[in-house]
Amino acid sequence: MDYEAAINRVYDHLENDDVDKAVMTCLRIARNLQDHLYAAIFLRELYPVRRDFLRVMHDDTSHLKEEAQEFLDKTSLDYWLDSHTLNYNLAVDDDGAEKNVLAIGVGEIKGDLDQWERSIEDLKLPSGMGEFDTAAFTDRYNNKKEWIRLRIRAVQTIKERIKTKCLNYAIRIEKQIQSQKKSETFLQESYNEVNNYFKAHSEDVYTKLQKASQLVGSNDPEDFSLLLTQVRRAIKAVADFFYPQKEEPTKCSDGQVRDLGNEQYLNRLQEFLLASFEKSSSRDLLKAEFEYLSVFARRLHEVASKGVHSEVTIQDAKQGIIGLYMFLYNIIVRIQAKDS
Repeated sequence: MDYEAAINRVYDHLENDDVDKAVMTCLRIARNLQDHLYAAIFLRELYPVRRDFLRVMHDDTSHLKEEAQEFLDKTSLDYWLDSHTLNYNLAVDDDGAEKNVLAIGVGEIKGDLDQWERSIEDLKLPSGMGEFDTAAFTDRYNNKKEWIRLRIRAVQTIKERIKTKCLNYAIRIEKQIQSQKKSETFLQESYNEVNNYFKAHSEDVYTKLQKASQLVGSNDPEDFSLLLTQVRRAIKAVADFFYPQKEEPTKCSDGQVRDLGNEQYLNRLQEFLLASFEKSSSRDLLKAEFEYLSVFARRLHEVASKGVHSEVTIQDAKQGIIGLYMFLYNIIVRIQAKDS
């Protein structure tokens, strides 16, 4: 879905006073974003009758837990009541209770307003009436006109509240998309920086990073298995580049003696960080990123040992690649700062 175009349509509908079209477009946006709460909120504006609302909402949320469905039902009702509750009464029911909630679907608003406007026009004084009849007619019709105007005011109030709801939602989603674009731009720039650095300094690391990145977009289960392997190989290649293996146990910068052999590539990466960068908040950040990467790498190692990949999802793998690239980007930035 082209969200920018959809948001612009919401703005156009609001400017043209087409509140029903604005609600339907907002509903489409919410559904595409899997924003179940606002999808339920806009559904209620289309289906004020509870059974109709529940029937349609069930089609959208049948995959959710019962507690989540109950939350959407209750919360969307609260939002609906906020829009449809008036600070004055429209009528009194048979039990004497005052009614200040107007249940009207957004698709009915335009027709309802037109109908009541015509009703006021129809309340004209007939010709040829006597003085007393004219007075009685005028009094009765004035009261009716007063109620009709109150009804029109109520519908207009609800209409404006719904328009505000649509406007606020469109603005929020627009900001969200702009923020995502900035994040995607930064990620892309980081990826380019990392790829260009290793393309110039290590063909092995560059090749393994490229193979892992190419497999991310695949939905083939066999490619997913290869992806996990390629991510693991890429992390090891990075360790080989920054801190080649050592045959004997080595006393590290923190005073601990560790194996820094071929398979201990995480130990080697950790020692590279401690030995290459002075203690600072900047290095602490790198260490935190490394610890996240280490947890992921160890999970990959365990999964590879078992020969079962179901314990790691494609989202896990994507997050692992993003974590690896950001870790490398921050290392490169600090290396370049030291060299300058």
